[in-house]
Amino acid sequence: MADLADFAKPPSALRQYAVLVRIGLASAVQYRADFAMTAVGAICYEAVSLAFVGVIVYAFGSIGGWSFVEVAFVYGIRSMGHALHGVLSGQLWATDHVVREGEFDRYLLRPVNPLIQLLTRRFQVTAVGDLVFGLVVLSVTAVAAPVVWSVGSVAFFVAAVVGSAFVESAVMLAIASLTFRLLVSSPILQMADTVFVTFGPYPLSVLPRSVAYLLTFVLPLAYAAFFPAAVLLHRTSELFVPTWVAVASPAIGLLLYVAAVGLFHRQMRHYSSPGH
Repeated sequence: MADLADFAKPPSALRQYAVLVRIGLASAVQYRADFAMTAVGAICYEAVSLAFVGVIVYAFGSIGGWSFVEVAFVYGIRSMGHALHGVLSGQLWATDHVVREGEFDRYLLRPVNPLIQLLTRRFQVTAVGDLVFGLVVLSVTAVAAPVVWSVGSVAFFVAAVVGSAFVESAVMLAIASLTFRLLVSSPILQMADTVFVTFGPYPLSVLPRSVAYLLTFVLPLAYAAFFPAAVLLHRTSELFVPTWVAVASPAIGLLLYVAAVGLFHRQMRHYSSPGH
């Protein structure tokens, strides 16, 4: 079986991943109407979600002193991170099916890391709509938000978006790896996704401290958008963790993902083919 070291080899692993994603995209594009409708549907879903945030902010004037533009900036980072997560790890929702139906047997026989095969089994078309919407929202709010842009802040901004994707993917991958023992993980995946969707667009400093800590140290949602946004908006006085922790959000996201990859490969040893 492949281990974490195999997955981490940059030339082979990244090349395999890129090739399989490209093949999946080419396959999905052949059904143009379905591709377009699915992507547009994803855009509409995100637009309605952002509109709901706008209604909440409009009704109260602000959220904990955060204006609509500032909240939308948090939403933009979270939205773009979620879109990249969709490209990277959208197929994790199929883990139950892959394991229970024995599809994973084929992954073990091919000369490609099984995790890469799982992540690229199909192209996540909704990610295209999420990417388009996230890029638009992020571009508009980055200009409108009171951020002092410099080379350093732009670099941190880009790293924060990528780190956001790693945070969400790490959580989902860690949960999906439980399928090898439990044979089912989709209900827990759904619960985690609901938490990300519900609390992700908002500054977590407005929540009760116990909930904020829960969304930082148990389910690391705070690192996905709120912490980096607070740093860029110079609102670090509202953080409930040391400032350096918020600044380290992109690195923490990467470390969490590496840990989740390791967990997946350890749990993979417990796989039992349904044909046995």
